[in-house]
Amino acid sequence: MANVEGDMVGGDKYVVLLGGTRRKLRLLSPLIAERVRFAYCDPSDLPAAREALARQRLLILRGGVGHGKSGMAARLLLGACQGPLYHLDGDVDLTSLADQLENDSGVIEPGAGFLLERPDDIASLNREAYEKVQGALIEADAWMAVTVETGELADGELLVGVRDLTDVPDHLEIVRAHLRWRLGDREADRLLAREATRDVVTDLLGDLPACREAGELATAMIEQYDLLGTVDLDRLRKQRARLKAEDFEIWAEGLPDPATRSFAVALAVLNGLPQEDVAEAARSLRKRLEDDSPYLRMPAPDGRLARSRDLFEIPRRRLLLRLRAHERPLPGGEPGRILEYKDPSYARRVIVHAWTQYEAQSEILDWLRELVVHPSEQVRVYAAASGLGVLAAESYRTIERRVLAPWAYSGVALRRSAVAYALSVAVQTPWVREQTAALAEGWCAQDRPAARATAARVFGLGAVSDRPIEELARLLAVDSVMVAVAVGCALADLVAADPDLTGSVLWMLRTRAEEHSSSRAAMLAFLIVAAQVVVETKGVEPDAVLPEWPTLLHLAHRRHELRDPFVRLWCGALNESSFHDEAEQVIEAWARLAEQDSELREMFRMLVGAIAHEDERAGRILRDCADEWVRYDRIVQLPLTAGVVRAQLDQVGV
Repeated sequence: MANVEGDMVGGDKYVVLLGGTRRKLRLLSPLIAERVRFAYCDPSDLPAAREALARQRLLILRGGVGHGKSGMAARLLLGACQGPLYHLDGDVDLTSLADQLENDSGVIEPGAGFLLERPDDIASLNREAYEKVQGALIEADAWMAVTVETGELADGELLVGVRDLTDVPDHLEIVRAHLRWRLGDREADRLLAREATRDVVTDLLGDLPACREAGELATAMIEQYDLLGTVDLDRLRKQRARLKAEDFEIWAEGLPDPATRSFAVALAVLNGLPQEDVAEAARSLRKRLEDDSPYLRMPAPDGRLARSRDLFEIPRRRLLLRLRAHERPLPGGEPGRILEYKDPSYARRVIVHAWTQYEAQSEILDWLRELVVHPSEQVRVYAAASGLGVLAAESYRTIERRVLAPWAYSGVALRRSAVAYALSVAVQTPWVREQTAALAEGWCAQDRPAARATAARVFGLGAVSDRPIEELARLLAVDSVMVAVAVGCALADLVAADPDLTGSVLWMLRTRAEEHSSSRAAMLAFLIVAAQVVVETKGVEPDAVLPEWPTLLHLAHRRHELRDPFVRLWCGALNESSFHDEAEQVIEAWARLAEQDSELREMFRMLVGAIAHEDERAGRILRDCADEWVRYDRIVQLPLTAGVVRAQLDQVGV
């Protein structure tokens, strides 16, 4: 028995220099070793990894979060090494470790194994350092497995030593293996035979790879069984929710710098949008959050001033790993990538964390003011809903006073729309819904077009009223183009969200169009709905050529009860002197679509015939339009659509 650095040890105690610092080697935890021996689920790529370790002595296991890299590394080493298995600290210097092994190979027992998880120095690991460590391991008859995240390696020559993990064991099977190990096959199978238990396991672990979390969940179930004789599913949910919340706080507060934190918040607001939009928003927020301009900037050794920011400092793939996010292709084969958090709940939690835990409220609101008038409609909507809406649900009074109330009277339509989108999210809280209902009613009562227009957009998103169509019908009596446009956009929102409301919308507009005080506004609102709302043809119209058709034209063709108000509204719009040009623009837009799709062209032909049969003057206007579409000096002509329109009008006798 000897005293080595304060520890009483029997036999030899091995100490090596790691990264220039004297450290004691730490054996792999017996709990981890036991779990890997008796509860490990072998993935399909384990045999290939075992063969690679036998050949190379040093194996780099690479995979995404939750792929079970650490478990496989420990499994491989337990099977390969005959000596002790050491768990190295993450800040070990691989080059220094190799030097120590080469200089004094007797320091390490023959047959020892080393597990190194996500080393801090992995970015500087190159082929030369890899081969030095590999040679030292061979000389010492030792083994090493290193785990890294996808995208962390910086030297392409290291790929020969990398084994990618592609197969992930099923979550339920990981839980089953742990339960069988601790409770026995019979009791484990009995617990998992309950559908409610399987549903909870699936719900808590989700669809993404989560090997470690599956093992931890199984451990929690075993602890409950030992204590209670059963598994309390409600208690299990609460425990996992608490641990998940604590894990989120640790992660969020550990984001290292303004660039990373800004990107995290930008991704929270624009979660699921193209990477270019997220990056642009992150840079804009970063400028507001950081003050890195020194009073005196010293030149670098080459004489040039150092940049305050390095836009090439962190590659996107490494940043996404740090943010627990990923990228995926844009849908429909469109070039580009979209970014999103792996856990959808992170989007809301990140923006709330940034708002409640730091003194950055003014900067965040200033940033959102910029985003809600962004050129991209998606960015505008996300900024209003996922940004302002989430914050309004969290701090309603502050957001109402600083943003919602002032913007409701804005002359900028985009800001008024942002108010509606924000409230449509915030009203999911009952108290906020009551406040919003009173707010919108107050805006309606004011003799200010902007306020009434804002109220219309709020009603259109179904935020506060159970009878939004009736509320919007009231506003059509207001003599204001601004309000009429807002009502049209609101009705378009309603139809887009629920096509079954189309009949109610059309009949309401027809009724209002027959009243002198609201006729012009109803016509304009109808044209906006006709122009804005489209239906995706995939799965609805198998013979369609175009991916989208005008919703009103499609529904009126399929549903007989919609045809009368639909045709009468078109007759009124074409004859309306105030919006005659707008009506012809919408008709021409539909004609351009019909030119490319024979099925849609047939619907358009029948509409023309119905309009001409109902109103001869409207029919003559359509003939003039058809003549315009094939005018000799027109750059883009519409001969097919013009031909069917003329033929139909000839048949009707117009």
